[in-house]
Amino acid sequence: MASLTEKAKKAFLQRYKVTRKSVGYTLLVIIIFILTLYFMNVMANVASYLSPDNTKTPKLTDRLFEAVPSITMLWLTDLADGLLFIPTILLVMTHYRPLYLLCKVLLIWSLCNIMRITTIAITSMPDPRDGCIHSVGEFFTTFSLHRCGDCMFSGHTVIFVISALVWTSHGYHRFPLRLRWLAILCLVFVWCLCIGSAIIVIANRAHYTADVLVAFYVAGGNFYIWTYILDHYVEGKGRLRDLTHPWGDGPDPRPHVQRREERKRQLALDAEKAAMARAEEEAHMWSVAIEIPPIRLPEPMSTSLYERSFRSVAVGAGVVDEINVEPRPQADVQSIVSHLQVAPDDDNDEHVPVPIQLMEAPLTTSDINE
Repeated sequence: MASLTEKAKKAFLQRYKVTRKSVGYTLLVIIIFILTLYFMNVMANVASYLSPDNTKTPKLTDRLFEAVPSITMLWLTDLADGLLFIPTILLVMTHYRPLYLLCKVLLIWSLCNIMRITTIAITSMPDPRDGCIHSVGEFFTTFSLHRCGDCMFSGHTVIFVISALVWTSHGYHRFPLRLRWLAILCLVFVWCLCIGSAIIVIANRAHYTADVLVAFYVAGGNFYIWTYILDHYVEGKGRLRDLTHPWGDGPDPRPHVQRREERKRQLALDAEKAAMARAEEEAHMWSVAIEIPPIRLPEPMSTSLYERSFRSVAVGAGVVDEINVEPRPQADVQSIVSHLQVAPDDDNDEHVPVPIQLMEAPLTTSDINE
């Protein structure tokens, strides 16, 4: 028996790190929650005592009552509470910061209780359910889940919404990547159960529709209010580190966490190797593709003399007809002059070289006609 106790203690300490400060903070939050829950019960008794008799005072008109048929199964609302709240407690216990998450849930619930204390008895309304029981005046000693006048707002719906939000914020990321589809299914189931439970509350006529809707708004708002406070003013400022960082700033030394992190690293390494292999395969496919022959550019040519027409005009004694010269590529002026046919002189039959002047000009149609 002693060895079994020692093993259980060792396993507990391997999974949870508990200090005096963290336990003290948690106990303080639990005491605050119990006080708010107790005084909310007191104010619910006051509201029940002050509420008008629904057999004499007509009930309020509710549009959803006309669409949802009435049932008399109040135990379904309590069952819905258990179906959502018990798995949430299990999630908190298996969280890597269980005391921190427990304090967060209880603080959110406590703030909802305080708001319910201020609204439940301030306005008396006839209870929507037939056959409800009124409180007889023993406000501090009477405890009941279902009483007359306990209307604004629905405490059962508060539990539904808080549980669903805890699963959404802290349960979804507990699933590994390969099981994210299961996490999505769990979230869909949780929110369907939450909304279905709220409809059951309305069908049992335990609350008006306005009570249920206000509970959704209050619980959701308080959840994100406390999330912001804890993230920015507690964890962000480095306060209450025994709750927020029970295992310090380094990696979590617990064996099951180390094994999980090692699996994550191995999966990431395998994914990186697979990506590199795919990239190399694509590069190889491109390298063996059909090669495009290189484009051969034309050799550079002289544009000053090539593809131009020149007009030569005699400056000396003779008159020289216009000559169209089609120079060859890279030809110079001297070679062109040496091939010109010059008109003979009148006094001398010999062909005398006549100095000529080459003038660069474009060849026109009129030049050809002449």
